Amino acid sequence: MFSKAVEFDYKEPGRSSSTVEVRLLRFWEASNVRRGGELMGIDMLLLDSQSTMMPATVNVNHLATHQTNLEAGFSDSSTSFKKVTEPAVQIPLQSFRFRNHREMLGLANSNNQLPDLIGEITAVKSTVTDLPHDKNRVMATIKMENGTYVIMSLFDDHAVKIHDRLEKMRSDPKVVVATSVNPKMVGGRLFLNATSGTHIYFDKETNAGESLFLRLVTRDTGLAPVAPLLKSYAKVEKMSVSELNDFVVTAPSQYIELSVSEK
Repeated sequence: MFSKAVEFDYKEPGRSSSTVEVRLLRFWEASNVRRGGELMGIDMLLLDSQSTMMPATVNVNHLATHQTNLEAGFSDSSTSFKKVTEPAVQIPLQSFRFRNHREMLGLANSNNQLPDLIGEITAVKSTVTDLPHDKNRVMATIKMENGTYVIMSLFDDHAVKIHDRLEKMRSDPKVVVATSVNPKMVGGRLFLNATSGTHIYFDKETNAGESLFLRLVTRDTGLAPVAPLLKSYAKVEKMSVSELNDFVVTAPSQYIELSVSEK
C-alpha cells in the first residue's frame, strides 16, 4: 500500500513543534513472536520530497489515536498525524529498497534490514489446498537482474492470497516486486521469507516493475509457455514446516518438486 500523503507534528517538551509532510508508503502490524504474536504497534515506511525513506512506529498504546489516519521511529505520544489531500511539496508516489543478490547475502540472518526484491518470476510451487490456511506455503523462484535465482517463500494467509491471485490472472505474470522480505541463509543457500510487511506487485503494478516487464517483453521469443506458472501440489499428511525446509535445502534444483496432485 502506498501513495498516501500525511502530515505529522512532532513536539518535544520545552521545544517548539515542527510539521513535516511525508508520503506513507507502507505500513504493517508489528508482533512479538515470543509472546504468541502479541501486537506491539504499527511499523511504517515514510517518504519525503527528497526521496528519503524513513521508518516510523506507532506504539500499540497510541493506535486508537492515530489508526484512522493510517491508510496505506516517531512513536512519541505528542506526535500527531493527519491526512493531506494537497501536499505543499511534491513527494514521489513510489520508492523501493531493492538489493541485488550479493547485497542480500550480506543482509542474510542479520535482521538489520528488510529489503525489497524485483525480478523475473519463473516458477511458483504451492501447497495451498483447503482450510485451514495455517499450514500453507507458496514458493516462487525468481531470477534477479544478475541472472542469479532465489526462492521466496510466503506462508499461511500470505500464501493463500498470492495463490488465489495467480489462479485468477488471465496470463502468467513475468515480473514480481516484493517488499520487506527477510533474507535467510539455509544450508549455504539464500532464501527470502515474506514478512508481515511484504506486499506483492506483478508486472505493471509499479513503475519499477513496468520498466523490467517492458525489457523482458522486448527480448521475448513470442513462444507460448509449455506449462502454467502456478503448480499446485497435494500436502503430505503430517508434514511439518521444518521437514519441508529440509526438502527445499537438499533439493538438487532451484525448481522445487513435491508430490503432484492432479486436478
